[in-house]
Amino acid sequence: MTNPLLELDLKKAGIGTVIWATGFGVDYGWLKVEALDDAGRPRHQRGVSSEPGVYFLGLPWQTRRGSSFIWGVWHDAKYVADHIAKQRGYMAYKPARKDA
Repeated sequence: MTNPLLELDLKKAGIGTVIWATGFGVDYGWLKVEALDDAGRPRHQRGVSSEPGVYFLGLPWQTRRGSSFIWGVWHDAKYVADHIAKQRGYMAYKPARKDA
């Protein structure tokens, strides 16, 4: 990579969700939210972080032995994608006006 992106204003870029998918090494140093425990590991339940809009995939034993492998991560990816879709539905909900 010759011109890596070193910083990004998520709000200005219109990004409301981050999915952190681990690769060859673990480094969460760039993540400046309260989504990590005191040891620097992700705080989550089935990939859904304690920080709204932050999700994790590919963690060892996230929900099953295959969670950190390409052939097994799809279980967790589906759960996280379903969770995101449900949250978007909640945010889009507009109750009926009482005076209508």
